[in-house]
Amino acid sequence: MQKIYSIIDSKIDNNEIIYNIKIDFSHPLFKGHFPNKPILPGVVMCDIIRHLVSDYLDIKVNLSFAKSIKFSKLIIPSNDNNYFVKTLINTTDGGYNVKSSISKNEIVYFKLNAEYKEK
Repeated sequence: MQKIYSIIDSKIDNNEIIYNIKIDFSHPLFKGHFPNKPILPGVVMCDIIRHLVSDYLDIKVNLSFAKSIKFSKLIIPSNDNNYFVKTLINTTDGGYNVKSSISKNEIVYFKLNAEYKEK
């Protein structure tokens, strides 16, 4: 199955995980969302965060409660489809509090503050 993103690299800086990812705008999803003007759907942005959190924790997690989700700018194909995903994970009773953002060139496209639980 073709993934919609690939991890270029990652690092940890002050307990924050910073991923450099590349969005694959040739993914079949974009034929339907939208064929003449593709954009990365918000639900896919949330799912990218879920996958990265699962991979980092080495367990499968699900979003249990979104405290806040903010979409600031559309993610559309360009000459540079690399983005930074910054994620801070704190363990809570029964789950994980995750604060994450997707950005490029100091422009924030998406912010999430949510609770995740092990699947």
